[in-house]
Amino acid sequence: MNEQDLRNAFEHVLVASSPPPPMDPGQALGVAHRARSKRRASLVGAAVAVLVVGLGVGTALAVNPGLRRDVVAGAGKILPTSVWGPKWPAGQTDRTATSGPQADRAQKLLEELKGVVPPGYEAVQLKSAGGRDMQTTQGQVASDRGETPEVWEYTAQTPMRKDGKVGWLLAEVSTPNPALPDEPCELAKTFWGMGGECQVLDVGGLRVGVVRHNTSDRDQFDKWATYRALDGTVVTIAQDDKYNGGEYPELDVPVFTEQQLAGLATDPRFRVGG
Repeated sequence: MNEQDLRNAFEHVLVASSPPPPMDPGQALGVAHRARSKRRASLVGAAVAVLVVGLGVGTALAVNPGLRRDVVAGAGKILPTSVWGPKWPAGQTDRTATSGPQADRAQKLLEELKGVVPPGYEAVQLKSAGGRDMQTTQGQVASDRGETPEVWEYTAQTPMRKDGKVGWLLAEVSTPNPALPDEPCELAKTFWGMGGECQVLDVGGLRVGVVRHNTSDRDQFDKWATYRALDGTVVTIAQDDKYNGGEYPELDVPVFTEQQLAGLATDPRFRVGG
């Protein structure tokens, strides 16, 4: 059983209701008896269906530990819903949330990102040549008023400093967005519209698109990994040996290998949108 099989197994079950019985007591009693028998049969059938799905899930998880992690992390996710004003969610003057739960999720993403910076590196706040903060967060609504599902994107970025040299690490998370492609490399190449040379890497049975070379004309990030989780959340972890606009000496070597980036993209800690 693969991920698509699991999605199919949890499709909505449509239950048709029957019209009310006539008011004749004898006929109504017969209808009631038949309805009770039918209900018992339905319950047995539902129990069998749950057992079959459970067995399939159990088999898939036993064969694929990475999928176990993904299923558990994806359980119980709730799509975001906001109270909207005339154009933007309440309390906002544009797409960006400067306070409240959406801004808090972006801040949590930064804390998780800082937590994966390897020993020997510092994830510290630095200033660019223009005086702006280089360690930042942003939570923004990507969909418009009335669109469903409501889509939010969370971004966190930090410098990584070692021996006076500075690199760049970024995490971007999107809540489920049906407009994004399914194929891992096509999905990865949508990151900031930069495209790139991509390969699909395996992380415990999970497929991750990894761009190893940015082919756009923008000098932003040379490597990133993008993964769509079972719950629809899309996570991208990006790195560069230098921080664009920071005017600091760049790192001598990449902080993470391509396989490590792929592993980070599948890490449930980065799914802050639920």
